[in-house]
Order: sequence, then structure tokens, then C-alpha cells
Amino acid sequence: MKPTIESLEGTVWPEPEFDSSLVLTAHALRKKPLDDLTQNDLRIAFSENVGADFLKDRVLAVLQVEPAIDATYYEGDLLLSVMRSRQFRADEGFRKKIAALADVALPKISDAQTRDEIQILQRVNQSATAQRP
Repeated sequence: MKPTIESLEGTVWPEPEFDSSLVLTAHALRKKPLDDLTQNDLRIAFSENVGADFLKDRVLAVLQVEPAIDATYYEGDLLLSVMRSRQFRADEGFRKKIAALADVALPKISDAQTRDEIQILQRVNQSATAQRP
């Protein structure tokens, strides 16, 4: 049996009580084999904190190939989802790897607003890192 977020967590969520596309997608992601997750699935998992702790190596592999990847909406959307995530804030080693990939992605992203947000998140990351003992 291929591992899923649900099998790795050892927790089965109850059936969703709210019938929105995002809620249904989040529930479905937990049951999907990790090998079958798409770039968009990773974007949603990090945005919604659905099993993202188990997906850090997978998202790093995707971003190492193309750090500015357009998973669904725009260049850099996967990178931004990861940079906004709890995993990015909590795991210093992961944060450093993503920050280095962000440096590579910036010149490849044509949208100024996306570049600005990545740069802001990088500065926040650098400030937070500098303040840690």
C-alpha cells in the first residue's frame, strides 16, 4: 500500500461537514498516495497545513527543478505557499533551503507583486533568524 498523509499521521478525519471545494479537496489530499500528489496538491497542502510536515522533501524536490514553478495560478505560487507556511517558519533547515530556492526563483518571476512578496518574506525570515539565540 502506498503511503498517504492519512496513513503517515495515523489519523482518519471524519467526513467533511462543510461542502466547499477547498474542504473536499483537503480531505481528498489526505487519502491520495504521496507519489500521486501534483504540484497543485502540494500548494494546497502547504497553504492549508494538510500533512505538509510529511511533504517537505517532496516540495523541495519540485522546487529544486523549477523554483518559480506555476503550480496553478501564477509563477511562484507554490514557492509562496511554502514560504507562508507553518513549516517554513518552524523548521530552520527547511527555511534555509527554501530561502535559497527563492533567491534562484526571483529573477525568473515576471510579476512584480509576487517578487515583492517573496522579498518581504525573505526579509522577515532573515530578521527572525538573526534574532534567535
